[in-house]
Amino acid sequence: MAGRNNWTREQTMMAFALYRILPSGKWDQRNPTVRKLAERIHRSPSAVALKLGNLASLDKNRTTKGLTNCSRLDREIWDEYEERGDALVFESAQLLASALNGADDRPGTHADSVVERIIAPRIGYDRPALVTERVNQQYFRNTLVHNYRDRCCITGIAIDPLLVASHIKPWKDSSPTEKVAASNGLLLNAFHDRAFDQGLITLDDDFAVHVSPHVEHTEINDEWLYRYEGQRIAMPAVCEPSREFLEFHREHIYQS
Repeated sequence: MAGRNNWTREQTMMAFALYRILPSGKWDQRNPTVRKLAERIHRSPSAVALKLGNLASLDKNRTTKGLTNCSRLDREIWDEYEERGDALVFESAQLLASALNGADDRPGTHADSVVERIIAPRIGYDRPALVTERVNQQYFRNTLVHNYRDRCCITGIAIDPLLVASHIKPWKDSSPTEKVAASNGLLLNAFHDRAFDQGLITLDDDFAVHVSPHVEHTEINDEWLYRYEGQRIAMPAVCEPSREFLEFHREHIYQS
């Protein structure tokens, strides 16, 4: 067992994986997954919640920088992530899955369904690409929801099931780093996400919406699309959309 204040590398990696999966609003010590991990690694739920906050303070993609008393090991894990990328994500997810699977399933210790869906041991450790993709997609969405204050940046819709983390430069065309970069994302409602993905709308370098001239003017189209023509999106607190990625979207996706 580690000392009261000394986290091991494995424990820190478990926390790193959990940080990437859980939305920032779920870092509370009452969260069932936080409590379950705490029990498994013999720490208090408040200590795990504190560790998640410390890791957040090192994340350049996030708005709130969390706490400032992060450890040298916290920094080392982030530095290693900069070097190893997805390999570290998968390794940390493996450790977290093993810990959660090994904990006793007593009342009050059941893991969060989102976490189970992403890293459930039944996925199998021989499928790193699937596990890593799920972790990264969840992290990307968490980041955009956090940065855009839980609202669609075009319409202001704040209904979570309707919010989609949209890539400006598509996932398939992006490097591993670009896939999770907050500057490569927009938080949109499902309708405008689809319109953006299909090139029916885009943004200029001033972050104003433009509708494809291929979209016919009708009463409904004007209400759902053309009413936003020239309107600037609500900007995130940090990591504004990259003009380089916007240029890619206009050149390769937008139906001009």
